[in-house]
Amino acid sequence: MNGTPKDTCGRCGADVPRASTEQLCPACLLSVALEPPESQAGIPTPDWVESRLPQGELDLPVEFGDYMLLGFLGRGGMGTVYEAEHLPTGRRVALKMLGEQLDSPNVRKRFLREGRLAAGVNHPNSLYIFGSEEIEGLPVITMEIAGSGTLEDRLRDRGPLPIAEAVDAVLDVISGLESAFAGGVLHRDIKPSNCFVCPDGSVKVGDFGLSVSTLATTDTFVTVHEKIMGTPAFASPEQLLGDTLDLRGDIYSVGATLFTLLTGRAPFEGDNAVQVVANVVNKEPTPLSELRRDVPPALERVVARCLSKKRDGRYADYAELRNALLPFSSSEPDPAPLTIRAQSGWVDYLIAFLIPYVILILSIGNEGFHLGPFVERTLYSARYYITFLAFGFLYFSLAEGIWGAGPGKRLKGLRVVRTDGRPPGVGRALIRIMIPILCIEGVRIPVLMAALSGTPIDQMSGSQVALFFGASFICPWIPVLLTLRARPENGYATFWDIASGTRVVTKPKGTVRPGVASATRPEIPVEHLRSLGPYGVKEEVVPGKWLLATDPLLRREVWLLRRESVELPVARREVARPGRLRWLQKVETEEATWDALEAIQGTPFSELVEDGKTVPWSTMRHWLHDVASELWAAVGDQTLPAELSLGHVWITSQGQAVLLDEPWPGVENASGLIAVGDLSGQQRFLNAIAASVEPTSLPLHARPWLQNLESGKMEKLSFLTGVLRGLLGRPSEVGKGIRAGSLLMMPFFVWAVVFVGTFTGEGRIPEALGDSVAWFMMNSMILVLIGSALVQLFLLPFRTSVGFQVFRLALVDAEGKPARRSTLLVRWATVWAPLFVSLGIVALMSPATSTTFFAFLVLFLFWFAAVFHAVVHPNRGLPDRLAKTWVVRH
Repeated sequence: MNGTPKDTCGRCGADVPRASTEQLCPACLLSVALEPPESQAGIPTPDWVESRLPQGELDLPVEFGDYMLLGFLGRGGMGTVYEAEHLPTGRRVALKMLGEQLDSPNVRKRFLREGRLAAGVNHPNSLYIFGSEEIEGLPVITMEIAGSGTLEDRLRDRGPLPIAEAVDAVLDVISGLESAFAGGVLHRDIKPSNCFVCPDGSVKVGDFGLSVSTLATTDTFVTVHEKIMGTPAFASPEQLLGDTLDLRGDIYSVGATLFTLLTGRAPFEGDNAVQVVANVVNKEPTPLSELRRDVPPALERVVARCLSKKRDGRYADYAELRNALLPFSSSEPDPAPLTIRAQSGWVDYLIAFLIPYVILILSIGNEGFHLGPFVERTLYSARYYITFLAFGFLYFSLAEGIWGAGPGKRLKGLRVVRTDGRPPGVGRALIRIMIPILCIEGVRIPVLMAALSGTPIDQMSGSQVALFFGASFICPWIPVLLTLRARPENGYATFWDIASGTRVVTKPKGTVRPGVASATRPEIPVEHLRSLGPYGVKEEVVPGKWLLATDPLLRREVWLLRRESVELPVARREVARPGRLRWLQKVETEEATWDALEAIQGTPFSELVEDGKTVPWSTMRHWLHDVASELWAAVGDQTLPAELSLGHVWITSQGQAVLLDEPWPGVENASGLIAVGDLSGQQRFLNAIAASVEPTSLPLHARPWLQNLESGKMEKLSFLTGVLRGLLGRPSEVGKGIRAGSLLMMPFFVWAVVFVGTFTGEGRIPEALGDSVAWFMMNSMILVLIGSALVQLFLLPFRTSVGFQVFRLALVDAEGKPARRSTLLVRWATVWAPLFVSLGIVALMSPATSTTFFAFLVLFLFWFAAVFHAVVHPNRGLPDRLAKTWVVRH
């Protein structure tokens, strides 16, 4: 019986099935994957490849088709990469030519598939694919050249990277992978050698050789599902086991890459590839702190979570991972303003001290807690008060010392750090809370002890009672005096910040860019398309002038614009920014010359705002920043068109605003063409875009900037762009949690104080509030609601409320302006009048009966239902709909 035909491995001589698509045995394939590109030089290059190469690597530079090969860049799993110059255009590119071990249809299909997948990714942190073609029978892909090597090169030259530099690099990688995933592509081979460094220090993802599409398309060719692909040291356990992959597999590889950048070694190593695979699947990685002492514990936890064996233990998406890494990046966090610190501190103080207060008051009563220590003057009588303070100290020490923030600061997006950015630790956090508390108690306790000296509790005079409450309510304001020297110049540092060597900063957080729906077009077989150069024409957007075409190899759409006069300037052809279309190549026919530019999925901005449609500020701010950034860059390299209109703005499906060189056909612009050669024209153009913002979504902090833009008061385009960048980091939407806090936190706090403050240690209930716990709770809630209503009424002239002031909210009218006081009065009446009128009628009809109690309960349920509706619709609850107001960020 004849066996399967065999060949020998080109590396170790072992038998390899002749039908294999590689000339390497499985062990050598895995070993090659573990080695850097330089060590793969010994891999045999088949004769068919050498016959097509222009005399090999030693005779460079040399011409190869329309390219001049200038230098050897490396060899990856799918081919050999050269630095090259495209002779017709002078563009420097990286030219990747097929370098697999056999020339088979499957290999070529896989090579071109890599180009198609990579061509579908267009992001500043991903290497751009210019095109694909065959030269002398050899498939090649031309792509953007990064210019400064890879992260693996940087590791080899410098060793482990500084923490901030490593995190910055990985954040760039995350951005590129996120864009790829949004386009339906999983990379599956993230590692330092596939992360390319640009001269400006940014990092781009490249080498999509093992990528797989997550979308159902006609391109069903993928790497064989049962075959282990990728680099084992950086591949997730499920990838090595051949399981189905998802986004979390790439997140594992990102964590492994960050581990390597921080330590100079992969998370798993071994004497051979088989051992590495076994370690990845079965062992836990060495903790980062054992390999590098200066790694913050929180960063160690982030990396460990990425490297979890179970995919459910990893971050669910890139946005969550980005937010976890941002605090360790080189971006300097902004100091937290005192107003926001005071609001978050108030919430934390409630959590820290209200819980023990309620427990102690219910246990020992008012007299034992508040007055006993000052009358008896013994340590034993003060034991409950000491316990009360100790609980608060413990809360702040743990919450801020270990986790960097309590719930109040987390709610406001703040965190406590040392001056070097590290967590403060328990000791420093204890100092931070002890200083303001001791400043309060150091004055209050001596005053009260002197006032209540020798006086029995039941014989206290009116002046002593007044002094007691005065000291209790005035002394807490003492720490405010210690904040008077806090200024923006010193980062709003308070006395306890300076004493503890800490500061409170705004926690950096990535923003989510809303996408837009793209128009779907029917697929047309490539063979049925009219050819124009290397492209197939799908549609004539403007007959004879603007064509939509497709690249048959990369399956990527392009726009062909007929050149009317002179050739595009070199600076415009070389633009590689996200705010402009990439120029791909010139296409010459007998009738005309065409410029091929990338066609990005999306829709014209003018269609999004036609017929009076508006755009929420949370989305508009991104588009304004995109356009302003492109205007600034285009002025610098002199590629800005002389005139622009709304038709020049294109919104991609991923929510990026792009400037077109020509206005989208058929667009009627109310603003018309605007000359943008100077700053005033550029501001008019940006204002024409901003005019379509939804006014009821506009935060109050953005209104002054838009008014200055409308008046043309910005002094420089760089100032304008910088302000917009700052606005991206400020909250723009009212979340459900913020709205719930503004409605419920203060009433709940007051009710808890009233409830426990009037409930004595013996369990007696004041007769005025009912003869049972149920009636007491009900009546105390009514008192709190009445008090809340009166406080809101008192604050109406100031156009705010306690909840709005704490959570930085405001009410606006349909034009986005602060609501008038008369409108606020109407809104107040719609909130409180129905409740109190109904309560009054019920109380008069049947006082103090079970029927009354049940009626009260039903009314409260209706009131809480209205509160729930306001939480579910945080921008516009039922009272806002009736009063025609909207809730926005301050």
